[in-house]
Amino acid sequence: MSTGSGTSELDVERGDLLPKEPDETEQSDQHQIPIDSKLRFIEAVTESSLLQVAVTGSNPPPGYTAKTEYWSRRGPLKTSSIILESIGFANRSGSAGYPKEFHDWLAGGSVLATGQEASAQQWIQGVHQPASPNSALYWAADPDAPSTRRIGLLFELGSAGELLNVVWYKTKQPTGGLIFQKTPSRLTFTLLVVGELRKPSTDPHDIDAQSTWYYYRGEMRSA
Repeated sequence: MSTGSGTSELDVERGDLLPKEPDETEQSDQHQIPIDSKLRFIEAVTESSLLQVAVTGSNPPPGYTAKTEYWSRRGPLKTSSIILESIGFANRSGSAGYPKEFHDWLAGGSVLATGQEASAQQWIQGVHQPASPNSALYWAADPDAPSTRRIGLLFELGSAGELLNVVWYKTKQPTGGLIFQKTPSRLTFTLLVVGELRKPSTDPHDIDAQSTWYYYRGEMRSA
């Protein structure tokens, strides 16, 4: 079983990011992370930034692709606890200040890009086997049902700790392919460890052995 279940279950805050553009409302149920938004993962104790994510809508800044997630690794990802925070851009898409704000959010890190949309069929029942032994699986209360369900977030890491890919886990195949039906403004993830030796595990059944697990793994590329 995983440790620290009380911490993650309590630290869930619901919240919306910036409003969606009018022409993007119809397909909003396919968006993994809300369009024209930014996220960051911080170390829970020091609050130092580990990952910063920026997501484009249909009107991306110059040099970026529409409807794409950009993940910028800022620090070592294998730590005991991380916090996901969702933040709206201060400058709206298409405004004069938007390109600089977007670029500055990703600057200083190693950036990967992946498609921003997914379907329910792309969530596969089972367990993903990461190729790298350095990979780390984190778990949290599922914001869609925090008292009864859990989610998992697997970072596939290379030999030097570099981010290779991200895999999301849920115990219910998501409606429309969404990770969250409503993106939380803040959510604490805990590194999954098992046994008295607290050995890291990448098997979501060590989060919840009784549930059926589904995972989504996009294809990340250098940006």
